[in-house]
Amino acid sequence: MRQLLSWSTCATSADCVGVSRQPYNRCLTHLEAEELESHLATLTPGQALDLRGTTVPAGLLDRILAAMENVVGRARFDQAVFSSPARFGDVTFTGDASFDEARFDALASFFNTHFRGNVSFQGVRFGREFSLYGSRVRGHLSMDDSTVASDALFGEACFGSASFRGAEFHGFSSFDQARFHGDATFRGARFSRPVSFLKTAFEGAAGFQSVRFGAKAFLAPAVVGRHLALTQARATGPVELHVTGCPVDLSEARVLGRLTVRAGDADLDLTGLTSRGRSKVGRRGGPIRVLSITGLDADDLTIEGADLTRCHLPGAVDADRLRLRDCVFATSPGGRRQLRFSWPPFRRTFFSRLSWVALLALVAVAAALWSSTPQQQNRHPRPAVTQGGTWAHSSGTDQGSP
Repeated sequence: MRQLLSWSTCATSADCVGVSRQPYNRCLTHLEAEELESHLATLTPGQALDLRGTTVPAGLLDRILAAMENVVGRARFDQAVFSSPARFGDVTFTGDASFDEARFDALASFFNTHFRGNVSFQGVRFGREFSLYGSRVRGHLSMDDSTVASDALFGEACFGSASFRGAEFHGFSSFDQARFHGDATFRGARFSRPVSFLKTAFEGAAGFQSVRFGAKAFLAPAVVGRHLALTQARATGPVELHVTGCPVDLSEARVLGRLTVRAGDADLDLTGLTSRGRSKVGRRGGPIRVLSITGLDADDLTIEGADLTRCHLPGAVDADRLRLRDCVFATSPGGRRQLRFSWPPFRRTFFSRLSWVALLALVAVAAALWSSTPQQQNRHPRPAVTQGGTWAHSSGTDQGSP
C-alpha cells in the first residue's frame, strides 16, 4: 500500500516517493540529463530546496550545493535517501532544515555547517559516521529517536537548545567542548560505546534521565547553568562525573561499574542510588553537600569531604559498606565549629560487633546533648592568695600576691 505523503510524488514508478518537479512530473533523480541541467540553472543562493523522499545518488548533492553556492534557504529532506557520502560541510542554511526520517547509507558530514534556524533529524537512520563537529545551530536541534550506527561527533559545536530523546548511538560519541546555550535533553538515549562530554558547556539544564550507558561515560562539563540530572540512568560500565556549581541528581540511578563523582560547590542527591563497583564521591575545589542517601545501595562507596548535615544517614541500605572520610556531620552551638565524622575510624574488625545504625544514633544523641548544654564561663574557680599568705579559692581576680 502506497504511503500517504504530503507532497506530489514522482510519476516514474509507484516505488519512488521523491517529490516531483514541474513541468516534468518526476523527481530530480529521474530527470534526463538535459532536464537536470536546466533545473540546476534555475537554482540561486538562499533559495528553498525540496528533496523530500528523493533518493540522492552520488554526485547529485554536490551539484545542487554548488549551484546554490553553499547557501540554502528553507530545506526539506524528509524521508530522503542518501546512498553515497553526504557532505554538507561549510553550507549555510538561512532557514529551517528538516531531515526527518531520512536515511544516510554512508557518511553524513555537517562539518562547520551553519543553521540560522532550527534543524531536525528526528527518526533519521545514519548507517555510518555522523558529524556535526564545529557546526552552529542558532535555533533548536532535534535528534529524537534517531539512530547512529557508527561514531557520532559533536565536538566544538554550538546549539541554541537540543533534544536527543530516545536516540541511539552505537559507536563512539563525543560532545567535547560543545556548547548548549539552552537546555539539552538526552532522556531515554542509549550509548552503546564510550561517550565523552569533556568541557561541554550547558548554559541551561542538562537532562540525562533514564539514559543507558553501555560502556564508559565521561561527563566533565565546563559549566552547567541550571542542574544536571541522571535520574534513573543505567550504566553497565564505569561512570566519571566531574561537575562544579550546580545541583546533581543521581536518584534511582544504577551503576554496575566504578562510579567516580568529583564535585565542587554542588548539591548531590543520592536517593535510591545503586552502585555495584568500587565508587567514590569527593570534592573538586569547592564544598559539596549531600542532600540525601535514603535508599542508597552501594557495595563499596566512599564519601569524602562532604557536608552531610541534611542527610538521614541510617536510611542507607547496608550502611556498613559505606565509608565516610572527613565529612561534616553537625554544627556546634552558634555555628562556630563543625563536628567532622569518619567511618570507620579504625579497623573494621574493631567495630565488628557494633551496629552502624547504633553508632550513628549515639553520635546524633551526643551532638544533640552538646547543642542543648549551656556554655558556662568560669566553671572552675581559680586559686587566689590572701593577704596572710594562705591560698584560697576565688571565682574572680587575684586578691594579692605571696
